[in-house]
Amino acid sequence: MKLLKLCSYYISSPLNYVCNRSLFTGVFPDRLKYASIQPLIKKGKKDYINNYRPILILTSFSKIFEKVMQKRLLNNLTEHNMLVKEQYGFRTNLKTDNATYHLTNEILNGMNNNMLVGAIFCDLEKAFDCVNHQILLTKLEFYGITGNHYKLYESYLMNRYQRTLLYNDYGNITTSAWSKVKQGVPQGSVLGPSLFLIYINNLLKFVNGKSNPYPICG
Repeated sequence: MKLLKLCSYYISSPLNYVCNRSLFTGVFPDRLKYASIQPLIKKGKKDYINNYRPILILTSFSKIFEKVMQKRLLNNLTEHNMLVKEQYGFRTNLKTDNATYHLTNEILNGMNNNMLVGAIFCDLEKAFDCVNHQILLTKLEFYGITGNHYKLYESYLMNRYQRTLLYNDYGNITTSAWSKVKQGVPQGSVLGPSLFLIYINNLLKFVNGKSNPYPICG
């Protein structure tokens, strides 16, 4: 990114042209859909594979494209009030503090009114990796992402390839063969969290006289 910023004066115009062509044609460049996975330990023993989080190392140009797509997507969702108010994750100016306050307030209100208070907490294991592309695309279309914009997200999700990258104790790199991604959104990407937000979003309203076909997905 430092190199791109130094060269920004010379590459901003052609990069702007390519981004606009991608938006108008609905095609995400194939060369930006290759990523290497670097496993990062989350917790527990290092010799247990389930204790690692797969972080994708994406090209810097891919993240620039994704920022353009994300801004348009979130503006559309916010403008039409499509996200439920209880969703605090991956949203601007909303933090875990807001969710904690809302939950505490609901509990205290219930106790003050002599009501029974209960809660169910669900932990989605490997949530980003479990996103079904067809369900996600169906929800995008339901929320008004159509035409070339729909094709762009379909192009972004389909025909992605990744490989695993490992470092040994001597700093040498070992890589696996390229493998096609069949589901999930890229962890470590700019657009991934926003797409996951749409995937799990519970739309508690009617849009165009139709109820949400996927109330909770994930």
